[in-house]
Amino acid sequence: MNIKKASELLNTLRSQADKKAEKKVYNCFIRTLESLEKREFSESETQIIQEKLSLLKLEASTENKKKYYKQKLAEFVAFLKEEFSLTAENHYTELGMIYGMIFGAGLGLSIGVAFDPALGTSIGLSVGIGVGMAIGMTYGAQKDAEAKKLERML
Repeated sequence: MNIKKASELLNTLRSQADKKAEKKVYNCFIRTLESLEKREFSESETQIIQEKLSLLKLEASTENKKKYYKQKLAEFVAFLKEEFSLTAENHYTELGMIYGMIFGAGLGLSIGVAFDPALGTSIGLSVGIGVGMAIGMTYGAQKDAEAKKLERML
């Protein structure tokens, strides 16, 4: 299945969908495919993408379409990341935020407890999460800018 045919299929499914969440999954898939159409791929790379789209079996009829296509989208994005080093927009910013919150909470909690076991726990935890999240998002934004500069962003 080629990219254009997959886009047409997903557009048809989107127009038939009633639920907002289901339409959102289709929109994400369509945006990913449109981003791929704009890129320059060699003939062999295009063939690999078409084979992967065929293996996803997007034309299969399922009972829970949202769950099925969400799973297929995740599988396709993972394939693009592994095969072509392409990432979604704000991927690193989101990861940086998560890791910053985790490490910030641990660090803030340990520092807060060292100063005052009763009040330091809550203050250290909240300050640590905030600072860790800010640092993580900054680092992630830098990585996203680098990926965009290298044209590795979907």
